[in-house]
Amino acid sequence: MSNLPDSLGAQATVETKAVDLAALSPLAREIASTFISIASDIAVIIDRDGVVRSAVAADVGLAASTQGWVGRPWLETASTDTRRKIEMLLEEVRNGGATRRREINHRFVGGVDVPISYCAIRLGSDGPILAVGRDLRSVAAIQQRFLDTQQEMEKSYWTRRKLESRYRALFE
Repeated sequence: MSNLPDSLGAQATVETKAVDLAALSPLAREIASTFISIASDIAVIIDRDGVVRSAVAADVGLAASTQGWVGRPWLETASTDTRRKIEMLLEEVRNGGATRRREINHRFVGGVDVPISYCAIRLGSDGPILAVGRDLRSVAAIQQRFLDTQQEMEKSYWTRRKLESRYRALFE
Protein backbone atom coordinates (compact mmCIF):
# COMPACT_ATOMS: atom_id res chain seq x y z
CA MET A 1 0.00 0.00 0.00
CA SER A 2 1.25 3.47 -0.79
CA ASN A 3 -0.21 6.88 -0.26
CA LEU A 4 -0.18 9.20 -3.25
CA PRO A 5 -1.49 12.78 -3.28
CA ASP A 6 -4.34 13.38 -5.70
CA SER A 7 -4.97 16.65 -7.57
CA LEU A 8 -6.91 18.12 -4.63
CA GLY A 9 -4.17 17.53 -2.11
CA ALA A 10 -5.90 14.60 -0.38
CA GLN A 11 -4.13 11.31 0.05
CA ALA A 12 -5.26 8.53 -2.28
CA THR A 13 -4.40 4.99 -1.25
CA VAL A 14 -3.18 2.71 -4.01
CA GLU A 15 -2.62 -0.96 -3.39
CA THR A 16 0.49 -2.33 -5.07
CA LYS A 17 0.92 -6.06 -5.57
CA ALA A 18 3.90 -8.04 -6.70
CA VAL A 19 2.99 -9.73 -9.97
CA ASP A 20 4.79 -12.84 -11.18
CA LEU A 21 5.82 -12.19 -14.77
CA ALA A 22 7.56 -15.54 -15.29
CA ALA A 23 5.08 -16.53 -18.00
CA LEU A 24 6.42 -13.66 -20.11
CA SER A 25 10.06 -14.82 -19.99
CA PRO A 26 9.93 -16.81 -23.26
CA LEU A 27 8.42 -13.76 -24.99
CA ALA A 28 11.09 -11.30 -23.85
CA ARG A 29 12.36 -10.50 -27.37
CA GLU A 30 8.85 -9.92 -28.73
CA ILE A 31 7.99 -7.75 -25.73
CA ALA A 32 11.17 -5.71 -26.28
CA SER A 33 10.25 -5.13 -29.93
CA THR A 34 6.74 -4.12 -28.94
CA PHE A 35 8.02 -1.67 -26.33
CA ILE A 36 10.25 -0.09 -28.97
CA SER A 37 7.34 0.44 -31.33
CA ILE A 38 4.97 1.92 -28.75
CA ALA A 39 6.79 3.47 -25.83
CA SER A 40 10.55 3.67 -25.94
CA ASP A 41 13.63 4.21 -28.07
CA ILE A 42 15.68 1.24 -26.89
CA ALA A 43 15.01 -2.09 -25.18
CA VAL A 44 17.64 -4.40 -23.73
CA ILE A 45 17.16 -7.95 -22.47
CA ILE A 46 19.68 -8.84 -19.78
CA ASP A 47 20.19 -12.26 -18.18
CA ARG A 48 20.62 -12.79 -14.43
CA ASP A 49 24.41 -12.38 -14.78
CA GLY A 50 24.02 -8.91 -16.29
CA VAL A 51 24.92 -9.99 -19.83
CA VAL A 52 23.00 -8.50 -22.76
CA ARG A 53 21.06 -11.20 -24.59
CA SER A 54 19.20 -8.95 -27.02
CA ALA A 55 19.03 -5.26 -27.80
CA VAL A 56 16.72 -3.38 -30.16
CA ALA A 57 16.57 0.32 -30.90
CA ALA A 58 14.19 2.47 -32.92
CA ASP A 59 16.92 4.79 -34.27
CA VAL A 60 19.09 3.26 -37.02
CA GLY A 61 22.29 4.75 -35.54
CA LEU A 62 21.51 3.39 -32.09
CA ALA A 63 20.47 0.01 -33.49
CA ALA A 64 23.83 -0.47 -35.22
CA SER A 65 25.69 0.12 -31.95
CA THR A 66 23.39 -1.96 -29.76
CA GLN A 67 23.97 -5.09 -31.85
CA GLY A 68 27.56 -5.04 -30.59
CA TRP A 69 26.27 -5.24 -27.02
CA VAL A 70 24.91 -8.81 -27.36
CA GLY A 71 27.01 -11.25 -25.35
CA ARG A 72 28.75 -8.47 -23.36
CA PRO A 73 28.02 -7.39 -19.78
CA TRP A 74 25.57 -4.46 -19.88
CA LEU A 75 27.87 -2.65 -17.48
CA GLU A 76 30.56 -2.45 -20.18
CA THR A 77 28.22 -0.64 -22.59
CA ALA A 78 27.98 2.40 -20.32
CA SER A 79 30.46 5.22 -19.96
CA THR A 80 32.62 4.86 -16.86
CA ASP A 81 30.92 7.69 -14.98
CA THR A 82 27.48 6.01 -15.16
CA ARG A 83 28.41 2.35 -14.61
CA ARG A 84 27.46 2.60 -10.95
CA LYS A 85 23.92 3.53 -12.06
CA ILE A 86 23.66 0.29 -14.03
CA GLU A 87 24.84 -1.65 -10.97
CA MET A 88 22.17 0.06 -8.85
CA LEU A 89 19.48 -0.53 -11.50
CA LEU A 90 20.32 -4.24 -11.75
CA GLU A 91 20.40 -4.60 -7.97
CA GLU A 92 17.08 -2.81 -7.63
CA VAL A 93 15.36 -4.95 -10.28
CA ARG A 94 16.71 -8.17 -8.74
CA ASN A 95 15.42 -7.18 -5.30
CA GLY A 96 12.13 -5.57 -6.21
CA GLY A 97 11.16 -6.73 -9.68
CA ALA A 98 10.96 -3.18 -11.09
CA THR A 99 13.02 -0.01 -10.97
CA ARG A 100 12.72 3.72 -11.00
CA ARG A 101 14.21 5.66 -13.92
CA ARG A 102 17.97 6.09 -14.13
CA GLU A 103 19.91 8.12 -16.66
CA ILE A 104 22.82 6.21 -18.18
CA ASN A 105 25.30 7.40 -20.80
CA HIS A 106 26.38 4.97 -23.50
CA ARG A 107 29.31 5.43 -25.88
CA PHE A 108 28.01 4.87 -29.42
CA VAL A 109 29.56 4.71 -32.89
CA GLY A 110 31.73 7.75 -33.54
CA GLY A 111 32.59 8.16 -29.86
CA VAL A 112 29.37 10.02 -29.07
CA ASP A 113 27.95 9.70 -25.57
CA VAL A 114 24.17 9.25 -25.70
CA PRO A 115 22.15 9.80 -22.51
CA ILE A 116 19.34 7.28 -22.11
CA SER A 117 16.77 7.15 -19.32
CA TYR A 118 16.06 3.52 -18.36
CA CYS A 119 13.60 1.67 -16.20
CA ALA A 120 13.55 -2.11 -15.94
CA ILE A 121 11.39 -5.04 -14.92
CA ARG A 122 12.28 -8.62 -14.14
CA LEU A 123 10.22 -11.20 -16.05
CA GLY A 124 9.72 -13.77 -13.31
CA SER A 125 11.90 -14.65 -10.35
CA ASP A 126 14.48 -16.40 -12.54
CA GLY A 127 13.59 -14.71 -15.80
CA PRO A 128 15.47 -12.12 -17.79
CA ILE A 129 15.46 -8.40 -17.11
CA LEU A 130 13.84 -6.11 -19.64
CA ALA A 131 15.25 -2.57 -19.59
CA VAL A 132 13.50 0.04 -21.74
CA GLY A 133 14.92 3.46 -22.35
CA ARG A 134 14.24 6.88 -23.84
CA ASP A 135 16.88 8.73 -25.82
CA LEU A 136 17.59 12.02 -24.01
CA ARG A 137 19.72 13.71 -26.70
CA SER A 138 16.99 16.26 -27.49
CA VAL A 139 16.64 17.09 -23.78
CA ALA A 140 20.41 17.43 -23.46
CA ALA A 141 20.49 19.74 -26.51
CA ILE A 142 17.81 21.98 -24.97
CA GLN A 143 19.69 22.07 -21.66
CA GLN A 144 22.91 23.00 -23.48
CA ARG A 145 21.17 25.82 -25.38
CA PHE A 146 19.77 27.08 -22.08
CA LEU A 147 23.23 27.08 -20.50
CA ASP A 148 24.74 28.82 -23.53
CA THR A 149 22.03 31.49 -23.43
CA GLN A 150 22.47 31.96 -19.69
CA GLN A 151 26.24 32.39 -20.09
CA GLU A 152 25.72 34.88 -22.92
CA MET A 153 23.30 36.87 -20.74
CA GLU A 154 25.83 36.97 -17.89
CA LYS A 155 28.56 38.07 -20.26
CA SER A 156 26.33 40.86 -21.59
CA TYR A 157 25.40 41.88 -18.05
CA TRP A 158 29.06 42.21 -16.98
CA THR A 159 29.94 44.08 -20.17
CA ARG A 160 27.12 46.53 -19.44
CA ARG A 161 28.28 46.91 -15.83
CA LYS A 162 31.81 47.75 -17.02
CA LEU A 163 30.45 50.33 -19.46
CA GLU A 164 28.31 51.90 -16.74
CA SER A 165 31.36 52.13 -14.45
CA ARG A 166 33.38 53.82 -17.19
CA TYR A 167 30.64 56.35 -17.94
CA ARG A 168 30.22 57.05 -14.24
CA ALA A 169 33.99 57.64 -13.90
CA LEU A 170 33.92 59.89 -16.97
CA PHE A 171 31.10 62.05 -15.63
CA GLU A 172 32.70 62.34 -12.21
